[in-house]
Amino acid sequence: MPIKNYTTKVPVVRTIKEIQESLIKHGVLGILMEYEKGTGRIEALKFLIEVKGNKVPFRLPTDWRKFQEVLKQQGVKRWNDDDYCYRVAWRVVRDWVMAQMALFEINQVELPQIFLPYMTDLNGVSTLYERVLKSGFKFLGDGNK
Repeated sequence: MPIKNYTTKVPVVRTIKEIQESLIKHGVLGILMEYEKGTGRIEALKFLIEVKGNKVPFRLPTDWRKFQEVLKQQGVKRWNDDDYCYRVAWRVVRDWVMAQMALFEINQVELPQIFLPYMTDLNGVSTLYERVLKSGFKFLGDGNK
């Protein structure tokens, strides 16, 4: 069975707006759209969350080309339609954000906790997940203490 939202007709601009509105409602300090070179497509949302008085940067990416491969493997007929794949990929991210915000609203998680893997260095380039991956998952030490 194909992935959730594979039939969506919701335009990406509406999906992005819904994500932004949710982030703003839940306390982010600012949002920036990062565009894919040469296509004008949004490849990530960058935003700031206040953590203990500090503005901490986050980068929430959507790699729609990887998603396109998933649709191809699932036999979705429109897998080769770039606009379609881009639209569906962002819709899936939107659903994830909304589910995470629901957990935040019932006090199960804190806002920075939701997006922790997407926290970036001060340059906004490398995410925490990418740094941990690069370290061979030894970023926090060897676990002996």
